[in-house]
Amino acid sequence: MPELPVMFIGRARESWKAKAKRHGVSTRTLDRWVKVGVIAPPEKINGRKYGDAHEEPRHDGEKAA
Repeated sequence: MPELPVMFIGRARESWKAKAKRHGVSTRTLDRWVKVGVIAPPEKINGRKYGDAHEEPRHDGEKAA
């Protein structure tokens, strides 16, 4: 079994679709936010995208970690 990246061990994840719905945007908008650094890139599990369930978008111009 491959090891998970340290940044995702023990963290709550939500599907990319659920994250988009929670923020009232499309999944494509989430992809754009990743590109400009508003949110961190998703973790891919079996070809599906999952994001940190507790992460909020940055609107102050700072890059996501």
